[in-house]
Amino acid sequence: EVAGFLDENPAALEGKGFPYRVLGSPATWVPDPDDLFLAGLGDPGARLRVCSDLQSRGARFISMIHPSVIMAPQVQIGEGCVIAPNVVISANATIGRFVFINIGATIGHDSNTGEGTTISSHCDVLGGVSIGRECFLGSHACILPGKKMGDYSIAGAGSAVVRNVRARFTVMGVPAEVLVRATD
Repeated sequence: EVAGFLDENPAALEGKGFPYRVLGSPATWVPDPDDLFLAGLGDPGARLRVCSDLQSRGARFISMIHPSVIMAPQVQIGEGCVIAPNVVISANATIGRFVFINIGATIGHDSNTGEGTTISSHCDVLGGVSIGRECFLGSHACILPGKKMGDYSIAGAGSAVVRNVRARFTVMGVPAEVLVRATD
């Protein structure tokens, strides 16, 4: 049974025709021992920050995996993940804590997705790929086999990542080229 949402903006759901309401702010919410939480934030950094803060006050997070998801044997999924409809996850893939995988994405065999990462709709993460912490893959991005994306990196929508991406870099295009370099 869904009780509602936590949001800094008490009017966040007004006019949306949503059957639930904003219950309060995640910054001040005191979890009940029977409460279960689902992480719905799209921004990787905000998701980990808010969830860690709630966990420090006793919140327990569940993972939600849509019934249409196809999952091979030996897949490991961390707590607090959201895996949307029509996702395919191949054998021996590891999905870290608080990962969001959107509609129709594919995750290849022996891949590793770091905590807090967002994989948008229709992305292809091929075999042996390693994605760091709090990365963001835009819709239809493709990461070729065995490539690595460093922590906090971004692959823009429609990009084909054919080389490793350094931490905090943003790449875009076909083939993906550096769009923004890390400043630290």
